[in-house]
Parts: sequence; structure tokens; C-alpha cells
Amino acid sequence: MTVEVAEPCEILLVRHAVPEPNGTLDPGLGEAGRAQSLSLVDHLGPERIDAIYSSHLIRAIQTVEPLAAQRGLEITVDQGLREWVSGAKAYLGTEGMADAARTKAFLEGRFEDEFLPVHNDVELREAMVATVRRIGLAHQGQKVVAASHGGASNTFLAAVLDSPRKFFFNPGYASISRVQVWPDGRFVLLCINELTHERDRGSGLLPIG
Repeated sequence: MTVEVAEPCEILLVRHAVPEPNGTLDPGLGEAGRAQSLSLVDHLGPERIDAIYSSHLIRAIQTVEPLAAQRGLEITVDQGLREWVSGAKAYLGTEGMADAARTKAFLEGRFEDEFLPVHNDVELREAMVATVRRIGLAHQGQKVVAASHGGASNTFLAAVLDSPRKFFFNPGYASISRVQVWPDGRFVLLCINELTHERDRGSGLLPIG
């Protein structure tokens, strides 16, 4: 018996590479981040990539620029892939936090105990679910890279897992989480936090309030 199976879209949700803080909420990549963006190109070398999307934030766009250049693809900027909105005034390193309890919670993976700032979590989850579904339905049978952010990836993947958590894992810089989007809009999770380079576990940079 022959069974015809629909071809879903595979979304490679990429967290941006490490930025270089510059006192703003939208820093670009420094030397380390540019090296990570090149390692993403190497990591995806054997795979077909049909389209590349990115949030409008500089660190996300710069993360996939080398991949886009290498594949001859345009980057489609989609604000639906943006990071959370909080009261943060700048994108800072966690090592710069004055509150020891927040720093300890982050380093121990207890992100929702002390570390997580107040942010637009409900809006963020709804936007990420709608955005990834929309991109997937527009690229059925294809493989798409979508550059986003640590908080946005967390809230989306928690939704796929039907979890109430807002931040349940620390995604590596330039890491990949893979999800299929089927023609009926269903998500099928393939993997979380596929690392594309040696991970620096000593300091993670996240926007803090």
C-alpha cells in the first residue's frame, strides 16, 4: 500500500550570535559573534536552505548575513521574530548584574525564580507562534532559517511543548532549534539547542531590566 504523506516546512530557529554591548538595546556583533556566525555557515554546509528570515534587530540580522551571502539568498526581515519587550535600558552581560540572587538564579538555570524580568510574555508567545506558523505555511516542503532571540525562542518552544514556562532553557549563541510546520498548522518539535560551535558557559548576554 502506498501512503502519500504531506511535506512540512522545517524551521531552523537560530538564536543570534553573541553581541558586543554598546549601551543600547540593539547592539551588533563583535569579533566573537562574527566568528559564531561563520561557524553557523560551516555547521549548515551539508543542508539545503531555501529561505532565510530574521528579526529586525541588528544582532539577529548580522548572525545570518554570512549564511545568506554564501547561499545567495535574501534575508526577509520579520518583526514577529523579535525579542521580548521589558524595562531594560540596554543590552547587558549577566556578569554586570548588581543583584547576586538574579545572577545565581541564571547560572543555576532557575530562570523564572529571580532572573526573568517583567516582559510582554503573553504577547510574545502569541506573536512567535503566529509568525513561525505563517513562515512555515509559506514554505511547505522547504527548509527555512529564522534568526531570533533567546527569550522569543523559549516562549515559542514552551508553547509547542504546551508548557506554561516563559524561559526554560539557556539557548547557546548561534544555536538551532528545529521544528516542523505541517500543512494543517501543527508544530512537530525535532530538537532544541543544537550547538553550532563551542559554547561559552561562563557568560550569557541577555537584556535585563
